[in-house]
Amino acid sequence: MPDIDLTPLKDVHLPTEPSFFPPAVGWWVVAGFICAVVTGIFLFLYFFNRSPKRYALRLLKKIERTPADLPTLGVELGALLKRVAMVAFSREEVASLSDKEWADFLRQHGNGALSPEQAEFIATAAYLPKQKAVAIQAEKLYTAVKDWICYVFKKG
Repeated sequence: MPDIDLTPLKDVHLPTEPSFFPPAVGWWVVAGFICAVVTGIFLFLYFFNRSPKRYALRLLKKIERTPADLPTLGVELGALLKRVAMVAFSREEVASLSDKEWADFLRQHGNGALSPEQAEFIATAAYLPKQKAVAIQAEKLYTAVKDWICYVFKKG
């Protein structure tokens, strides 16, 4: 075998290994898409949970879990319904209502969710003596208030 002179090939080098970073354009697109989807989910959940209806229903659940006598329960539900009504309707229309006018407002705007007795109880619960027995069932009252809240926010 003849001797071959390889000295002219001395400056030819192998290319370096490709590095991990920066990734190709396709990987940037995939990473951007994943970030956009995760951000979209977080924003959706953030604004979904901040809706007035969901907030009112969470407050109703909190009232439901807290043990209280019936007149106190009526006062708390009345305050919750007043807050809901001020969000769903104009403040000027709702803020000054009390007693009979408030009970009429609850009956008129709830599509029959609250019975006349329940609406009257909620409107006058603050004035009832603590020991007075009232023929209102708490479970039915919670259901009626929940239906009223759902109807008011679905309508508005």
